[in-house]
Amino acid sequence: MVYKNQRFNYELNLFILFVFVGFFLRVWICQFGSNMDFASWQANLDLFKEGKSIYEFGNYTYATPWIYTLYILDTLSFPVLENSKFVQNIPGEFYRIKIVIFLIFIDFLIFLLLFRNYSLKIGLLFFLNPISIIITGHHNQFSQYAILFGFLSILLYENKNINKRILISSLLLGISLAVKHILIFFPLWWAFKEKKIINKIIVIVVPYSIFILSFFPFLINEFQYVYENVLINWKREDGPFWGMFGPKIIHMYFSLQTLFSLLLVILGFLFVDKKLKESFYFYLMAVVIFSSMMYTQYLVIPLIALAVYWNWKFLLYTLLTFLLFLVDGDQLNLEFLRDIFEWDLRATRIAFYPIILVLFIAFLEETIGKKKFYTFTNKIIKFVSQKIRSSIKFKI
Repeated sequence: MVYKNQRFNYELNLFILFVFVGFFLRVWICQFGSNMDFASWQANLDLFKEGKSIYEFGNYTYATPWIYTLYILDTLSFPVLENSKFVQNIPGEFYRIKIVIFLIFIDFLIFLLLFRNYSLKIGLLFFLNPISIIITGHHNQFSQYAILFGFLSILLYENKNINKRILISSLLLGISLAVKHILIFFPLWWAFKEKKIINKIIVIVVPYSIFILSFFPFLINEFQYVYENVLINWKREDGPFWGMFGPKIIHMYFSLQTLFSLLLVILGFLFVDKKLKESFYFYLMAVVIFSSMMYTQYLVIPLIALAVYWNWKFLLYTLLTFLLFLVDGDQLNLEFLRDIFEWDLRATRIAFYPIILVLFIAFLEETIGKKKFYTFTNKIIKFVSQKIRSSIKFKI
């Protein structure tokens, strides 16, 4: 009994210590500048408070929950914090601190879900991951806000003691789409798995209906702007996966966005026999790997999957991404490192290739199994090496 109490106290102390470290690092890192996303949110919030359209006049590319979240955070007042020197020296001052604290709370909730459903180690692999720390504390992107609701949706659905769990889970998935449409294809993945027609209808109709309704009142009078800013807002086509493995002849007839969408739907069919939670993790990796365009903040999306399936490849993914974040203009942008490596936007786009390649290999390992993956890989290597040897042989 004494041993159990000592162990509990030890784990509790570790829990408190690491939570404090994760919280502190996110707040501490926000003092090192900000980026265009934060400036854009400030501008859009000003338009929103003035009663002007965030879709027509602003550069707003999401449904409305995020702008309402920003508005609520803006109304909160804590004079003691606002007047502190630390807050006043931070770019964006107290308004930005409020966003950071809110996003830390989101990260903490995900950590708790991982801790409760897996272990403290897996929770910390997410919460103390430098990618998560930098994206939350410095970049202030809110992808995890949407992923949290998606994750909750999956976990609640797996709890068979909850009545009407498919309806509640579908509602949560709809909220996830409304916050940020990262999981836009996941209702289809889910529907493919359901045996009953009514369940298929629920997991498709409910989430997509909530997503559409979240654009009101803008959708009625400003449909064109909503459509252009949110649904077809693909500024460029530079997805690293397609640059490595996509034949250029295909690019001539299909846009990368079309290929990305088709592939995500096809993967839903291929993973129909996988458990829903597994499919959720695979989706988080796939949506980044096969994306038709790439930004540094996308690299935070698969972190829950990385924590659950952690291995040396995911460690390598984390290290490569962290090193990129040190020099990238949208992240920490450390000038002395940028000067040493003569880093620019082109260098960032090149750096995406090895990062996505590592994630792709890890994705294949987890989806088809390590044994099958390496057996298949060895066969390809043998075939290629035989062809190379036969082509360089000389007859005497």
